[in-house]
Amino acid sequence: MITISQAMLKVSELDRIYRDKMYTMMKVENLIQEYILESDGSRFDCNEVVDFNREFELIIELGEEISQIKTKISKANNENYIETKNGKLSLQGALNKIKYLRDQVENFEEILEQVKPSKERKVDAAATSVYYKVREPNFNKKELKKYLEDKNEEILELEIALNKANNEVLIDID
Repeated sequence: MITISQAMLKVSELDRIYRDKMYTMMKVENLIQEYILESDGSRFDCNEVVDFNREFELIIELGEEISQIKTKISKANNENYIETKNGKLSLQGALNKIKYLRDQVENFEEILEQVKPSKERKVDAAATSVYYKVREPNFNKKELKKYLEDKNEEILELEIALNKANNEVLIDID
């Protein structure tokens, strides 16, 4: 039995090995044996190649193990809950909510950054009157900033609760 956090680290490690093995297999020069064949039948290898069958089997096994562990993590995320100030939430629900909130906060922060008020003095074509072209946001920036602060606090609360659960909930990966 290991914690969800330990299982995620194991998946990360296995996934790194899987990607490295797959990268090596994808290089054609690792899969083609080059050699010199003399007229007397003697052979001289020009390069080293990977053992395709061994690496193939290892990649298949790694992929299967990664898939099984991820499935068990997903199952644990759906079956275990955390308490928040807004009620009970599954770990998967917390992950989904954090992603949604982060995207929302990022987008609204970008809006706050881009929307700047301005006042530009203009003169009409005949130069007879002066006016101002004014640009103002059509929303209350202070209210939006407060909303974003609240959402960042909610994200932090969810992340802390999720981290705690990930270090406490045990799963069997064998």
